[in-house]
Amino acid sequence: MDLYYHPLSRQSQKVLIALYEKQAHFYPHIIDLSDPYARREFQRIDLTGYLPTLRVETGEIIPDASVIIEYLDATLAQGTRLIPQPLEDALQVRLYDRLSDARLDKVIDNWQIAQNPNLHNQLKIKQLENELLTTLDSFDRRLANNHWLCGDSFSLADCATIPCLLSLDTTFNLLDYEHLGRYWMQATLRGAVNQVQEEVALTLARQASTPS
Repeated sequence: MDLYYHPLSRQSQKVLIALYEKQAHFYPHIIDLSDPYARREFQRIDLTGYLPTLRVETGEIIPDASVIIEYLDATLAQGTRLIPQPLEDALQVRLYDRLSDARLDKVIDNWQIAQNPNLHNQLKIKQLENELLTTLDSFDRRLANNHWLCGDSFSLADCATIPCLLSLDTTFNLLDYEHLGRYWMQATLRGAVNQVQEEVALTLARQASTPS
């Protein structure tokens, strides 16, 4: 399998966590979509130009992080089962995967964009920050009765949520939340998450050392 991704993309991190949890063998291809040449070359593989994208042994191209993880869980027997077998449990996992992507990930994106000093919209920043805090509160309440996001087992929903928390770790004190803080601490002790954190740190270090 070939994974086309970027380490600083939360959707890419989501798939990386799943690949490490599944103990999958894959060839990593880091794509910088801000580089016009790299973008054109990647579009020869996937016309949509979206990351992450998985190319499997048959040559089939699988875009979209959630779909990639569904494929991995259906085809790889080893490692962590990321989507449980009981239908009711599977629906909960898929629901919180969607909520993490549609609510938490989206509001983080909007909040980070609003931080651009050229925008100078403090009211918008405050509104988005309040929306983000409200969303974090809802996840904190969810985790009051769950070890992982959807029960006792690590799942697709956690693959989606943990990269969001990773991007907030330096700007919000997640340990201020009783249940979300506990969740974040146990996530950082997980091997798959550690591997993603290391790759993010290495990429940031490389960017910092590259002359602008």
